[in-house]
Amino acid sequence: MALVENYGDESGDFAFSGKAGASRYFIITTVVLQDDQLEHDLLDLRKRLMREGVSLPDGFHARNDQWHVRRAVYDLLLRHQVRIDATILTKANAHPNLRSSNLRLWGAAWFFHLWRLLPQIAGPDDDVAVVAAAVRTAMSRREVDAALARVIGQLRPQNTRGQVVQASAELALQAADYGGWAIQRRWERNVMDAHDLISGLIHSERLAF
Repeated sequence: MALVENYGDESGDFAFSGKAGASRYFIITTVVLQDDQLEHDLLDLRKRLMREGVSLPDGFHARNDQWHVRRAVYDLLLRHQVRIDATILTKANAHPNLRSSNLRLWGAAWFFHLWRLLPQIAGPDDDVAVVAAAVRTAMSRREVDAALARVIGQLRPQNTRGQVVQASAELALQAADYGGWAIQRRWERNVMDAHDLISGLIHSERLAF
């Protein structure tokens, strides 16, 4: 029996307007860690960068960080050989039911992601922790917690627990953010710089629709 820790963050927005600036995809990206060492090393890196004058008040956030910070984080991920998986939802193909609620789209994305991933990363006797980044929308914490609990109840109710936390409080979620940023840039803009750096860590990028 083992404990499998799976940390995930979303990329993209909830808009279905098709207007300029709205994302084409809604993406869930997760990282599976082998141990706690990556988190310790990320904390050490953050402290070192802050001593050098880099502002990281909420931890690492790939979209906002300078490129030399991104490169240092990606180098750490490569040294620890984390597993990265992503599920990509093409919003234009979403069922009307999913368009009616941000929470439904978020829950569906997690369902499709974990449906494929959980059998690959955990045996029947393993304990699984699914940790999702708190969503940066008007959805309440209670709603998001309940949505994740429903997904887990449908897919793997035994030996599996879910939790939603702020990414700023969890370094493993910041690693997931970095994986998601690289994957989103590939799919939304066909920009491959970060994706090429970590391509060896990416086990899957699957379209759900």
